[in-house]
Amino acid sequence: MSPRLKSVMFYLGGMLVLGFVAGLAGGWVGHIEASDPALAARIAPFELVGIAVLGVAGMVVALVVSVRWMRVIDEAAREAHKSAWFWGGSVGLLAAMPILMMAVLPQTADWRLPDWFFGRTDPMAYAAMGAWALISLMLLGYGVAWAVWWLQRR
Repeated sequence: MSPRLKSVMFYLGGMLVLGFVAGLAGGWVGHIEASDPALAARIAPFELVGIAVLGVAGMVVALVVSVRWMRVIDEAAREAHKSAWFWGGSVGLLAAMPILMMAVLPQTADWRLPDWFFGRTDPMAYAAMGAWALISLMLLGYGVAWAVWWLQRR
């Protein structure tokens, strides 16, 4: 088997494992929600640990596949990704800075965020919404910077 085919098989296997782990975690959480909504509000410690372990396992698989992939792509593609993450991720993070700066002002103490996180308005839900917003802005910036990098070099 050629090294290129082995590499492709490794990526496909990694994506399948990652998809399986994500599906298992989603199914588990869905089962908890469907069995008893009140139970979902007070998840047992072993279930919480199980969900955390599945999340960590999924991230380990994603990291291994990503490192292996970065090692086999050519130098131009590697530079495109590094540049896009630096510039796009940084600009995406900077886009959120005015909101973060406004959040500490006394005038914003009475503001209420929409309950987009499954109807929850507790501090942990707000922290999760903030984390998702930052990651989304950084990934959006990354995608734009990556496209610009390649368009400039065509």
